[in-house]
Amino acid sequence: MGAKPNSYERRLQLKHFYEDRETKESRRTWMEMQVSMPEQTEEGWVNDGRIRISIGEDRNIKGSFLLSIEEATRLLKAVEIAVTDHEVEKAALWKK
Repeated sequence: MGAKPNSYERRLQLKHFYEDRETKESRRTWMEMQVSMPEQTEEGWVNDGRIRISIGEDRNIKGSFLLSIEEATRLLKAVEIAVTDHEVEKAALWKK
């Protein structure tokens, strides 16, 4: 009996539009996050879900990361710290 493939649902999609300096065409880059929720096996075990982050340009996927929940938690904390540091530095610059 083969393992059933994980089912993913889209949770976030960010799009960035810009003008290509060389061709003067409008281009798009994007990032998408999908989540696969935890599931219980027929034997009663609970398997962790996964987070998939895909990065692309126009309609093409340029890269994709499949993260465990632990890895996604570390990424979340790193982004949160970076944003907090940014805002502290910005406030200090405004005070000058």
